[in-house]
Amino acid sequence: MGLVDTSAWVEFLRRKGEAKAKAAVARLLATEQAAYTCPIRFELLSGASPAAGPDLELVSRFSQHVPFEQEDWTEAAALERKLRAKGLTPPRNDLFVAAVAIRVEVPVVCRDAHFEAMRQVLGTQLQVEQV
Repeated sequence: MGLVDTSAWVEFLRRKGEAKAKAAVARLLATEQAAYTCPIRFELLSGASPAAGPDLELVSRFSQHVPFEQEDWTEAAALERKLRAKGLTPPRNDLFVAAVAIRVEVPVVCRDAHFEAMRQVLGTQLQVEQV
């Protein structure tokens, strides 16, 4: 399973999106391994035009939903403190996604440099697949 970040979903949904990202997300969808979590869905819904509604419905229908649990708030806060101590301040939504990925032990599939920067500090605790 791969937790597909907003950055990869957006590229996948673009008609002329980057081929590597489109292929990676398509592979996960074809094998029923694509997943999303609440912060990703929120970003997709808040950034999308009303015309994108059917595409976003397909994302949720053909992907696994990994719930954002109560413990993820605590983990995200701990991650933020640890990263801030190393001079990194990634967006909080990325911290929420990272907390979920760490808990369920799956890679974040993304096109977002913040996840790679977090991985460099956190090591193998956070798996990242840049597409």
